[in-house]
Amino acid sequence: MAFYLLTDAACDLDRAFVEKQENFYVFPMNYSINGKEYEFTSYDGSPALKLLYDQMRDGAVPTTAQINLNDYLDVFTRLVQEGHEVLYLCFSSGLSGTYQTAVLARSMVMEKNPDARLYVVDTLCAAAGQGLLIYFALQQRDNGMDAATLADWVTDNRQHLMHWFTVDKLDYLYRGGRVSRSTALMGDMLRIKPVMNVNFEGKLVAQDKVAGRKRSLKAMAERYEQTADRSRWNTVAIAHGDCEEDAEYLCEKVRQINPDVQILRLRVGAIIGSHTGPGIMTLFFWSNQPR
Repeated sequence: MAFYLLTDAACDLDRAFVEKQENFYVFPMNYSINGKEYEFTSYDGSPALKLLYDQMRDGAVPTTAQINLNDYLDVFTRLVQEGHEVLYLCFSSGLSGTYQTAVLARSMVMEKNPDARLYVVDTLCAAAGQGLLIYFALQQRDNGMDAATLADWVTDNRQHLMHWFTVDKLDYLYRGGRVSRSTALMGDMLRIKPVMNVNFEGKLVAQDKVAGRKRSLKAMAERYEQTADRSRWNTVAIAHGDCEEDAEYLCEKVRQINPDVQILRLRVGAIIGSHTGPGIMTLFFWSNQPR
């Protein structure tokens, strides 16, 4: 039987990559905006993602929903009853209750299938940082690592996956409760661009405050230069929220540091983008030191 690797739509891997993988499944997640609900699995080139960002620019405030318990139960049960190994690498528990729901679903499935090889791991990652960890995990699986061993590998190594990002407007982070209203108003007025990361608990933390967009992108590239472990994994992920020119600028900065780097160019999808807004720029890479 096969080894199935599962994740969720918060990973921001694009549809073309997802469809090339064998025994791989991405749980869809839902978002709502202007009174309508939509399902998002991965960016497929359709105009729906740009429409979301344009609606946010016009003042609309989207919301997102966790994956339903029954959705987990349906997929977990079907796969283990078919005799497959299953490993679900989940969106950070520091940003969502998704992981707790998945753990509950696993316990319910294991009660009825005590010999199942079903594992759920909190990646403590988000967006294309989660996606990059999945990218590495798929390579480990395809090189022969079994589900239990890979679950341990992810748990032992997830802190080395660095997440750096900046946003164009702090107002979107204020709406999501990530910064105070006064910080958002003052920051946007003074053109302050926070450079943030995801810490060891999988939560968003501001690290630097710089004036101007280009400086914030340069600061992210400098973090890569200072801490990236290029000998271990020479692949980075750069994802943007409807700001292609900024993404190209950041790619060039990273290539100047490391001409041999492999860059996964991705979009910040609807689930993460609903909370960060258009203009988010992200950089993810393997670090020589844990968060």
